Amino acid sequence: MELESLYYRLTVPDAAARERLLAAFAHEADGAAVLHRETAAFAAYGSAAQPLFSRLPIPYRVVPQSARTALLRALYRRAERRIGDAAWPRWPVERSLDDARASAWAHAAARGGIVARTPAWPGGRAPLLITHDIDSAADLSRIAPIRALEREIGVASSFGFVPRLSWPARAAVEALVDEGCEVYLHDIGHDGRLPYAGPAAIAAAFDAVFREHAWARPLMCGFRAGQLLTSPALRRVVADWFDYDLSIPDTERGGPYGDAAGCGTVFPFLDGSLVEIPLTLPQDVYLRHVYGLTAGQALEMWRRKLDHIVSVGGVAVLNVHPVWVNPARPDMWQAYRTFLAEARADARLWITTPSSVVAALHALGDAARTDADAGVDTGVDMPHAAAG
Repeated sequence: MELESLYYRLTVPDAAARERLLAAFAHEADGAAVLHRETAAFAAYGSAAQPLFSRLPIPYRVVPQSARTALLRALYRRAERRIGDAAWPRWPVERSLDDARASAWAHAAARGGIVARTPAWPGGRAPLLITHDIDSAADLSRIAPIRALEREIGVASSFGFVPRLSWPARAAVEALVDEGCEVYLHDIGHDGRLPYAGPAAIAAAFDAVFREHAWARPLMCGFRAGQLLTSPALRRVVADWFDYDLSIPDTERGGPYGDAAGCGTVFPFLDGSLVEIPLTLPQDVYLRHVYGLTAGQALEMWRRKLDHIVSVGGVAVLNVHPVWVNPARPDMWQAYRTFLAEARADARLWITTPSSVVAALHALGDAARTDADAGVDTGVDMPHAAAG
């Protein structure tokens, strides 16, 4: 099976039993319908026509940021009047696919005499990944306050860098890695054009980055596309270069694909050798500046969605942009501080990095090993900063 939801691996870790069950599942009406929905949702994301803003003769980023967000806000409001809450995937929580999968899988397991447990991660805790897209050179200076706050609370995070806009100094990256953080490649130029460049040009762009910065190759095991714009060609090349991809939301409104988009699941899935980890918590810029929520409402939205993800055993992924969440924006800064503190104190959560999630999933794919004897990295669990 080329595309596989990793829900199956989390619920039936024994590989032989899982393969038998998947074979039976595919021949049952409910199971076949779920598998078709999974594939169709994944294939649909990124299959739309290239957005107009990425086809312009000048990069969209030359338009002032305030003007871009105002345009997004206007387009979002027009789309909401047209589609309301009827479009799939629903926002902020889309549960129909995950619920249908859980139900059909449990019934198939019972008929086959196979035990399907609830989704189980290392230590029985649901993963929470904190990521930061560093979209401009100015954002490089905003890393320090973000990390100071995270160190104070006792969490690690992951940072994505754009080669043509926000490439960091090697020492800065190594310092992040030394304190348990992770780094990933965030597009090439963040201009919306990479997904449509063709496989050879995409591969050449990746190769050029890592030939010039060979030190970064072993440190950057993952990728996220700028604007979450992707395509079948980009995903194929990403699979050749990286272990995981962070480019697909579970559900989003008003993004680059317009009205409603997303894969409709809070569980990672395997596309060949590539682990796709959906972006499952709403992004700061949309909540605050496109949807027009207050910082308090944004925090409540994060809480609500996080509770849902934990309840079903999925992966929570929050993308916080330093340009939108920093000390100069005290309302969102306080909302982020509160979210982190609550998450750090929540015994249900495993605050970790994408590579640790990938390692845990691969370990579950090997029937001969358990999490303990496989030596799975259970993530960064940093101590709280000392008082005073």
